Amino acid sequence: MPPTRKELILAGVVLLAIPLLAEIALRAARVQFDPQLYRPNRELGWVMRPRASGVVTTETKQYVAINERGFHDKEHSYEKPINVFRIAVLGNSWTEALQVPLEKNYCSVLEKELVDKRCFGGKPVEVLNFGVAGYSTAQELLELQQEVWKYQPDLVIVALYPARDIANNARDLNNAVDPERSPYFVYRGNKLVEDDAFQSVAALQPPQIYLQNIGYQINERSRVLQAIVAVQRFGKIRVAMASVKDKAEKSGLENLEYAIYAPPSLPAMETAWKVTEGLLMAIRDEVKAHGAKLWIVTLATRPQVIPDASVRRVLMNKIGVQDFSYADDRIKEFGEREGIPVMNLGPALSLYAETHRVYLNGFNEKNFGAGHWNETGHRVAAETIAAELCKASPSNSAVTFGVH
Repeated sequence: MPPTRKELILAGVVLLAIPLLAEIALRAARVQFDPQLYRPNRELGWVMRPRASGVVTTETKQYVAINERGFHDKEHSYEKPINVFRIAVLGNSWTEALQVPLEKNYCSVLEKELVDKRCFGGKPVEVLNFGVAGYSTAQELLELQQEVWKYQPDLVIVALYPARDIANNARDLNNAVDPERSPYFVYRGNKLVEDDAFQSVAALQPPQIYLQNIGYQINERSRVLQAIVAVQRFGKIRVAMASVKDKAEKSGLENLEYAIYAPPSLPAMETAWKVTEGLLMAIRDEVKAHGAKLWIVTLATRPQVIPDASVRRVLMNKIGVQDFSYADDRIKEFGEREGIPVMNLGPALSLYAETHRVYLNGFNEKNFGAGHWNETGHRVAAETIAAELCKASPSNSAVTFGVH
């Protein structure tokens, strides 16, 4: 017997009541979910959502606010103030730095350090943070071309995290959460060209992007929808972690990040290195064409800053290396060959961690040594970068950096 009209109405009321009651319950319990900080982008794969904000809880509980241009930074005008020396920093999650207060991340501390030290001829200094989680060197090149030049920087810093960035420049090794949505560059003959195949992904089609942007606005008003998105995000992260583990096992490595501590033995890793170096040369040429200066800063990796030297030695023996410097040394040599200043943070941060017996990564006993830099890590990194930049400018003269 088919349901009566009364039964259908009752069923409809129940279906409507369930999410409504769930919404009321979640709000009454003051349940909060991490905000959606990213949105799809046809050219870059993903970008940060302008003016998005909320409490992020992945490694530590931290309130995050994205500026109106879509960066984890204070507001900056496109027009550079008169007499100001501007530095643009490109990077991934280590530079984006959602884990610490905005004023404590290394870009903010670097700005203060450079002003206090009166570098660049005593000019006022602005350090602009263009870091976005998961970005590869390919995305940083595209971001430089499409967004960064609007701010007229005098100096561009590529903050390269070797343990992630090199592999992420190869489609077969990329360990981002959505590697299929990432742009890549490939060599065709001797020419490095963009492979825009990622733009065929369904989520990057204009109608889908439009609907997703509407969805973000709706989700901000519904705890139930936020809960659904949180479950979906958790599922994607688990899939990504399984994929990374699978890639490592196929490569004969326990951890893909360990591949940078020795000469590449895998064809895919050799290709990743070649593409990475090609992208850095493309960034060099791009920066030179705009009359600015370029520095590469290799960020200290987790094994490099383990405070206990004996623990570092155990890991070296396990990986089969004498030290953790292969990637740093190779990038340094590359920079000398291609006319790009390179600053390696590993030695200075390693010395600080061992001397002071402190962890520069992690925020409590459960994750010390893991995850991203804590406030101490950011501070020491900023102080090290500031000292090197000032040293490179004789008599604190801005002329070295092409300032007029």
